[in-house]
Amino acid sequence: MKIVFKNVFLPQNNPIMINIHYGESNFKKLVVNDFFYQDRTQYIPLLEQWQCQYQVFLRPRRFGKSLFISILQHYYGVNYAADFQTLFGKCYIGKHPTPDANQYMILRFEFSRIDTSTQERTYAGFLSNTIMAVRDFLSTYKGLFTKEEKGIILGEKSPEGVVKHLFSFFQTKEVKHKIYVLIDEYDHFANELLSFDIERFKSNVSGNGFVRKFYETFKNATGEGIIGRIFITGVSPVTLDSLTSGFNISDNITLNPIFHNMMGFTAAEVEIILRQSDIPSDTIPVMMNDLTEWYDGYCFAPDADTHLYNPDMLLYFLKEYNIAQKYPYKMLDMNIISDYRKISSIFKIGGDERGKFELLKELLDTGYIDFDLTRLYNLELEFSEGDFLSLLFYMGILSFREVRNVSWRFEIPNYVIKKLYFEYFISMYLVKTSYSVMQRKIARTIDALIGDGNPEPFFQMVEHVLAENHSNRDNMNYGEKHLQTLMIGLLCPYDSYFIHSEYEAKKGHPDLFLERMPNRPIPYEIVLELKYLKKKEVKKLPDVIQQAEFQLDKYMNSARFARPDVKGFYLVFLGGKMHRWREWGNY
Repeated sequence: MKIVFKNVFLPQNNPIMINIHYGESNFKKLVVNDFFYQDRTQYIPLLEQWQCQYQVFLRPRRFGKSLFISILQHYYGVNYAADFQTLFGKCYIGKHPTPDANQYMILRFEFSRIDTSTQERTYAGFLSNTIMAVRDFLSTYKGLFTKEEKGIILGEKSPEGVVKHLFSFFQTKEVKHKIYVLIDEYDHFANELLSFDIERFKSNVSGNGFVRKFYETFKNATGEGIIGRIFITGVSPVTLDSLTSGFNISDNITLNPIFHNMMGFTAAEVEIILRQSDIPSDTIPVMMNDLTEWYDGYCFAPDADTHLYNPDMLLYFLKEYNIAQKYPYKMLDMNIISDYRKISSIFKIGGDERGKFELLKELLDTGYIDFDLTRLYNLELEFSEGDFLSLLFYMGILSFREVRNVSWRFEIPNYVIKKLYFEYFISMYLVKTSYSVMQRKIARTIDALIGDGNPEPFFQMVEHVLAENHSNRDNMNYGEKHLQTLMIGLLCPYDSYFIHSEYEAKKGHPDLFLERMPNRPIPYEIVLELKYLKKKEVKKLPDVIQQAEFQLDKYMNSARFARPDVKGFYLVFLGGKMHRWREWGNY
């Protein structure tokens, strides 16, 4: 069936407020206090006109899901009708309201704050969050239920019992409005549980688990005309299989290009925000390049016409920049770090962490990885490579790049995620070596490199790590890419420089370029050309050294690197041993 969206367009010049309130997800607070909000209300008519009224939309953590839930709550809630003009007057939907505005009673759930340490606490947390949501509903529409009815509803000892009694009593009332169910972070606790106890996950979520029973009550309520619309957000579809076994009326619109830009910022929007934030015009192009490297690159659909910036990361940057009128000392928000560093727990799902580490190494060596995206998980089957890689995509740790002949190609979205991958990579790589607890020793060798222009301690440390980590048999698989990946991993935890691999210069692509970060007074930027030969290739050494010197000469004589504060080095390894290094101009 062809769907026609009537009288809907995406405005190009949304009103923008430049007062940044980082981390706020309550729409009313943003509007009333005149804080910045990027209008996304143009998607409300699209959602209304979609063929299914029970929608699931997945995006990574800190991508604006809770704020969008709040927008729907305030737009559709009958109790917010008097505030409509105040809240939405400057937005697209305020100028183009739909007939359903303020026509629903809102029942909003949120499942992110649940203790999963034990079975008892997990169940108690889910029940508590359910009761909290229902109590808010009873309080908002307090004249609708009797005191006795409220006591019965809130006295239930199971999540499904609480909502079942709520719907049962609701049906006996003469109410002209249906319920709009909003569920935020539907899978948060389940994803945590999945990472360390997959059997408990199956017990709680699938089969006759309490989560499935909970969602069955919503399906029944839609059939009885109690619930009119449902909108569910989360991160991954891992729980959807179990959810939809009892709630098979939903539509997952996550990969639909129509809704691709519903959360996150486009490059055009970011540039407008910068221009309206009193940032000097002549600095904006450079700033846009930096922000693109750090925060852009998210693509969630093959037919999407743009990449997206992570909204949380961008607003953090603007908040910090507005305070000091310079780049933040840490370009990565600590809240984001705490979320995404859970990458280590993802690698433990389904066991075989070392096998997944090999997939990570392939991704870091090539910059991309191909696989078939899992749309719906079946955890009764073995957790496959494709399932694991798909989970990385849904969590924002991989981004869609292009369609291949038999699969899709995915890549690392930006420098933030690249750093986190390499931090995990190097922690796994060093675990067999004496350097696993010697971060200060590693840092001193890097300080000598960028501070004194002396690379030898760092090169020696790389040699020692290689020697401790691999046997002679492993040396057969060494190559320049392996050496490059290891070096990036060792360099990545530190924030004084931006690490470019295969940096595009007019006269070639140096293997590594350490570029000074804004506001970092490091004395030297570093260009590195790497060569690796196996022991049996020793006869090639003279030619390889000559090639390294020729390539480094080209780079260092280019306009990009021909400065006193840029030092160039080539490094040649032979069979896992450092054979020779030289500084440009001294050979």
